Amino acid sequence: MISEIQINPPVATYQEMAVLSDLRAINYIFGSNGTGKTTISRVIAQLMGHEHCQLIWNGGVQLETMVYNQDFVDSNFNQDGPLQGVFTLGENQVEAERKIAQLKPKIEKEEEKITSLNIQLDGDDGILGKRKELTDLEPVLKEKCWKQKELHDSYFEKAFAESSVRGNKERFKLKVLSEVEINTAELHDLETIKEKAQTVFLENATSESLLEELCADEIINTESNLILQKVIVGNQDVDIASLIERLGNSDWVKQGLKYHEQDTCPFCQQSTDQHFANNLSEFFSEAYDDDIQIIKNLQSNYQSAYDQLITDIQKNIDLNNTFLNSELFDSQVQLLRQSLKNNQDKLAKKLEEPSRKIELEKIEPILTKLQKFVTEANTATNTHNTTITNIKSEKQTLIAQIWSFILNELSADLKQYTNSKKRLDATISGMEKGLEDTERRLLLLQNQVKELEKQTTSIQPTIKAINDLLRKFGFHSFSLGETDESKHYRIIRSNGDDASHSLSEGEKTFISFLYFYYLIKGAQSSTGLTSSRIVVFDDPISSLDSDILYIVSSLIKGVMEEVRNKNSQIKQLFILTHNVYFHKEISFNQKRKPGNLLSEESFWQVKKTGEGSIVLRCETNPIQTAYELLWEDVASSNVSSINLQNTLRRILENYFTMWGGMKKDEICDLFDGREKIICQSLFSWTNDGSHSIHDDLYINQGTQTNEVYLQVFQDIFDKAGQIGHYNMMAGVVECIDEEIITELGI
Repeated sequence: MISEIQINPPVATYQEMAVLSDLRAINYIFGSNGTGKTTISRVIAQLMGHEHCQLIWNGGVQLETMVYNQDFVDSNFNQDGPLQGVFTLGENQVEAERKIAQLKPKIEKEEEKITSLNIQLDGDDGILGKRKELTDLEPVLKEKCWKQKELHDSYFEKAFAESSVRGNKERFKLKVLSEVEINTAELHDLETIKEKAQTVFLENATSESLLEELCADEIINTESNLILQKVIVGNQDVDIASLIERLGNSDWVKQGLKYHEQDTCPFCQQSTDQHFANNLSEFFSEAYDDDIQIIKNLQSNYQSAYDQLITDIQKNIDLNNTFLNSELFDSQVQLLRQSLKNNQDKLAKKLEEPSRKIELEKIEPILTKLQKFVTEANTATNTHNTTITNIKSEKQTLIAQIWSFILNELSADLKQYTNSKKRLDATISGMEKGLEDTERRLLLLQNQVKELEKQTTSIQPTIKAINDLLRKFGFHSFSLGETDESKHYRIIRSNGDDASHSLSEGEKTFISFLYFYYLIKGAQSSTGLTSSRIVVFDDPISSLDSDILYIVSSLIKGVMEEVRNKNSQIKQLFILTHNVYFHKEISFNQKRKPGNLLSEESFWQVKKTGEGSIVLRCETNPIQTAYELLWEDVASSNVSSINLQNTLRRILENYFTMWGGMKKDEICDLFDGREKIICQSLFSWTNDGSHSIHDDLYINQGTQTNEVYLQVFQDIFDKAGQIGHYNMMAGVVECIDEEIITELGI
């Protein structure tokens, strides 16, 4: 069946999309002329110019659509040439019907499998199809991938831009999935690739200069020189040595020596002889002077090494190398400067007091730290400079490493996605294979049915049935005849002349309807007679006299009963009309409770607004005046006897079943003679079934007139004590029980 109709503008009077969804087996569509009803029938027929409007099929199984509208009449009855025959099973049909009957359950079983598989694949009525499950994986993964992009976009934005995925979620997701297949880059931590990205993606990037290696061997060697711990004193073999030793300060004596004059002591200002002067000179011997010179050399070399080291350090600082940790480097330089200054002071003190032992501060630990900073900066500088030199290849490498990092971050999500996709792909593939096999088996069964139909089909049964109906309803001036090739009809007069171009509008409408009525039970070829189908009636009573309207209504009601039969080949019915009476006649059903709908039906209204046509679903039958319409026919001066009897029957059925309070036999006993017979005939119609056509069509009305029926009808209300209701509904008085009016749907 068709589960949904989508009318996509622009088409006819529809300027906005209109949707008829949750369609049922029987669908009533009511609307005035020009509101857009025929457009709906043309969409169902998928006529040229309407192909862009969509039909959604239940379970994806598309059925044959058969549409009765003005297009059908024009294409079949307003053309030159014979009318194409309607084939039905002919005289030798018994064996074929038996075989077809055996094949139909098999066909229906395969069709049910196809429907089930399509529902499992595409979903229906709350069931999430496997294809939808598969497509739903994509947006979930897309959002997870995009979160990673947003998380790292501030420092990887240029890498994402290089891949043309930075501004599009779908492209980013597809890039992730493609990298899963091809990315073999080494995985690095985030900080490493962030640092590298600062170089690779730096605009106008330039090389960095390498720092000077820091060397202070001279300084370090000086710090460990043993002479710094040596007590440097004069010659102990001279006479004055014991005195100087007793004084305990040869440095004081040495300093005073330069003040010693020829015969006066610089310390006590007493006279001294030559012997004393010689002893002083001999005390401060050549060995003493050598040691003093060593210290002086140490001091001088230390100063030179100090100056060179400070110069090298300053050069490194002046290079402003971005990879040098300047803050830590500077703090260590300050410590180094202080230590070197302290050591210089200690060396000067050693020269002043050679006999004093000194120990220099160790600068090697500080120098080691400084050299480490230099080494690390140079390592980064070399990497940076190599990158600058090979910027293109380095950029490609880094981008691959960034995607490797992103893949690692998404590894759990990608694993879940891959496993789910693999499972769903396998399931869908299996179902599609099963669907293909089932469709192949169905085609074989359908071909067998077609072969059986070819053997036994004929257009003769349709000719006979239509001609019988024409005669029964007073159409004696024309009939259907068979052409020579027994595949087409001719519309002929009683004398055999062609009548196709001289039919009245009513005659053409009636015979075209009868032709369609039998077509939906057969086919225009010798095959396809038993195929499942969708039937559409679009205003079938246009141009019909009231005598024929009831017949058409009754025939359509027979089709409706077939639709309600699950074994019928007619699976769904659409009835479109602008005629209120026809709508009420065709939609009347005693099983429907007031305010509710039957499970197999839906009601719709088509309206035209300033913006174009719209379609509205109705929760109840939108035309609620059935009882009033029946009484309007009673008051009409131009009503056929068949329609009148049906109208009178419907009123009696409605009123006396619900409110009359008397049974049929009780009422009939109130009449005598001819009136009693007429009364019984009216009530026999109610007992015969309110919507049966087959018996009604063959009642011979004879000389019975409308006046007699109307008089007996009035007398029924009078004798049953309900004349007040009759007078109100016939317009004689204006009062009536409001409760009855409400219950009757007025």
